[in-house]
Amino acid sequence: MKAPSPLALALLLALAMPAGAVLPQPEGDPDLAQARQMIENDRVPLALPLLQAALARAPGDPDILVYIAFAERRLGRVEAAMEAYRGALSAAPDHPGALAYQGALFLELGRRAEAEANLARLAATCGACAERETLARQVAAAR
Repeated sequence: MKAPSPLALALLLALAMPAGAVLPQPEGDPDLAQARQMIENDRVPLALPLLQAALARAPGDPDILVYIAFAERRLGRVEAAMEAYRGALSAAPDHPGALAYQGALFLELGRRAEAEANLARLAATCGACAERETLARQVAAAR
């Protein structure tokens, strides 16, 4: 079984834990680390420029795109979040975090069939990974 990436773990914890919960420190780019702290402290609008700067240094990075999507979702900008998820999945079609969080967004939008398609892709690509388990619980709860 493939271990989830540090980003995937951070995002799973962010969605599973109450606001203000501590997220793991992302590795690499200092702007990404600072953006994570801002998101954690409900300063999401301030995080987006840092995420965009990190993305400019690492164009198409699926992990950064998932963080951007997460921030856009928190701000209620569904289409911008969806665009970032599409970008992450274009760069890494089997990215567990992008598939799981896009699936959760599909559920929020009442697009159950698309959420279930993401769940099937997760099952095929990562088996019983944490992202698949989380999305499976969300799909079951949305019945």
